[in-house]
Amino acid sequence: MLRIVTALLLSLGLATGVAAAEEHTRFAVDTHYKVLDVPGSVDDPSKVEVREFFSYGCPHCYSLEPAVDAWLEEKPDYIDYVRTPVLFLRNAEPLARAYYVEDALGLVDEMHVPLFDAIHKHREPLFNESALANFFRKYGVEPAEFSKLYGSFGVSTKIRQADALSKKYQIPGVPNFVVNGKYLVKRENVKSNEELFKVIEFLVNKEKTGS
Repeated sequence: MLRIVTALLLSLGLATGVAAAEEHTRFAVDTHYKVLDVPGSVDDPSKVEVREFFSYGCPHCYSLEPAVDAWLEEKPDYIDYVRTPVLFLRNAEPLARAYYVEDALGLVDEMHVPLFDAIHKHREPLFNESALANFFRKYGVEPAEFSKLYGSFGVSTKIRQADALSKKYQIPGVPNFVVNGKYLVKRENVKSNEELFKVIEFLVNKEKTGS
């Protein structure tokens, strides 16, 4: 009887080890993710950062947003999720400035999805300062306040930093994700949104455990 129990325990241990090995090799460097040549700093070193590069004008970013929202509701507290608007798309800078105005006013949670909806669902041409100022007015932000923030030193500094970071990380397109300033997800090799977030979680765990 003891031999049988021992054999079962050994087989269970072997199976667990195989499963762990399969999980470790499931996502491969240079296939599912790239190790960045020059690591970047993170906003909160006490957490594992997941940084999304996006643009309000990007239809693919808009399509992914429901999956992002669902994942954010379930993510553990040790993940710091950061959004970074890119500037390399057409009409990207006004929309990037709009994001940082939202951020400065604490309105990202309230305005992020509606701004996406306005552009892609309702086809509103929110690609310049005056059009965006009118949109922000719906959320209690007067045009004068919006314009002051839109052209402010603080927002302009964040725009320059965002552009520099997307160049440093060599972001090929949006939406895209960098984990802890070290790993760029290779979106072109990810088969689904579900797999995308599994790759992100794999990299987060890699950073958290130091494996």
